[in-house]
Amino acid sequence: MCIAIMKSESKKINKATLQRCYNANPDGAGFMYAEDKKLTVKKGYFTFKDFYKEYKPHENKQVLLHFRIKTHGPIDKKNCHPFLVNNGLGFIHNGIISGYGDNKESDTIAFNNAILKKLVAKHGNNSLFDDPMVELIENVIGYSKLVFLDRHGNYKIMNEDKGSWADGVWYSNSSYKKPEPVQYKIPNYMRNTGYPNYKNQPVKSAGDWVQVGDDLTIGKGDNTIILKKGEWLEVGKVNWTKNTCSLVEATNINPNVYEDIDLDLVESWEDVTEMESWNKQFNVGGYYG
Repeated sequence: MCIAIMKSESKKINKATLQRCYNANPDGAGFMYAEDKKLTVKKGYFTFKDFYKEYKPHENKQVLLHFRIKTHGPIDKKNCHPFLVNNGLGFIHNGIISGYGDNKESDTIAFNNAILKKLVAKHGNNSLFDDPMVELIENVIGYSKLVFLDRHGNYKIMNEDKGSWADGVWYSNSSYKKPEPVQYKIPNYMRNTGYPNYKNQPVKSAGDWVQVGDDLTIGKGDNTIILKKGEWLEVGKVNWTKNTCSLVEATNINPNVYEDIDLDLVESWEDVTEMESWNKQFNVGGYYG
């Protein structure tokens, strides 16, 4: 889904972090900065080596950076960020703006042409820095984040709270971070049976069967999925550091896997009787000892 970055002046992003951003979002990189009351846009880098060579001389400046994953539009320089609204105002985008974009151009380009350029032409660059306009655009773009920079070095982040700041740098998502270690735990087994001990296993173990405690909404917009209360799912893996797990629809031939689910939102299946009755159909003797 891309990552958009706003780096403050004199703050540095180390090379390893930038490499992670590129590896996670490899469909074109670019950056933009304001200097001498002019905006400079550099983009269309399709290897990290090419990107870093161009970026390195500007690493101490205030810079907007973007690493793209293709959604709409082809993988080419035209569809890489940043984009100019006019000669004095540019921006980067992370997310998908519903209703815009096609096979030829990205949703970002379409939104810029259909909305941003027209607003600025009528109301001026500063209109995108005013709270009423910011609120209006945030309501239109949903979970997307837009970061604007003008030729004077003024910036505005729309949906800023949906990203995070770290040492003077704002990131639109967490793809800049080092992957955290994920711990896997094999289910406990009852002695001499070879079958999982569903009565005594902790809920936070890989292989557990859990049920959704309450209706659970995953994703945003067109990608929203609702897991219904009481639905059976299997824990695929557990990340103890983040207190999250993945859930697998193990009853399906091609199961869906839901990642980064808060462990506090799921609970163990309490009613063992139903599971016991199900297994008796298959003459699983000694399953519960």
